[in-house]
Amino acid sequence: MTVIYPGNYVAQLNAYRDQGVVAIPGVEFYRLVGAVVINPDNDSVTATDGSLAAGDNSPQILSPDLRQDDKPRKDKPMEVPANAVVYRTAISAPGVQEATVAGSTTIKIKTLGANAPATGTLTADADGFFPENGVSSALESIVDGTAVSTTATTAVVVETSASLVPALKPSAGACRNSPSAILVEVCYYLPAPAPSYDDVSIPYAVEAGQGY
Repeated sequence: MTVIYPGNYVAQLNAYRDQGVVAIPGVEFYRLVGAVVINPDNDSVTATDGSLAAGDNSPQILSPDLRQDDKPRKDKPMEVPANAVVYRTAISAPGVQEATVAGSTTIKIKTLGANAPATGTLTADADGFFPENGVSSALESIVDGTAVSTTATTAVVVETSASLVPALKPSAGACRNSPSAILVEVCYYLPAPAPSYDDVSIPYAVEAGQGY
């Protein structure tokens, strides 16, 4: 399947740069993609043993600057602005496995407002790894007058039910367990701002005597 992206038709929307798209006049659409990095080789939130404890974690919108020591452009918190209508959420966990293989650990996004769609729950398979395609919420009707989801800036929070560790399937060998992260997507829209001078061609004022 081929997906054509708006704008220059080859690039995806850049969450780090807060890029949106006006696909319907008067409405701006945004797609945030954040990560909870659990590989101890990287700047991550894991414990010293490389595990991620059960509980709540805040995904970050990762900087395009991949350096770990000197990073002028820092990672950004994953936040949904006020007055946004959330219409889709999704989670995947590439390179992530249950610390104790049981096939029961769940990962989900905590609520993003009373009117946000019910987030899907990602559950580990019998081998302790998570489904490759992840899980997403049921797609809601878009721009149908639904009440806003967020009344204030809302941080995205991921909840895990048990400890997780970085592991690749199949293993890359040499104890290299990268990339390993919980990936989170939140799609929402906002009303576009009112028209500005750039949207019209207002003639310049002409003083008396300037005409021909």
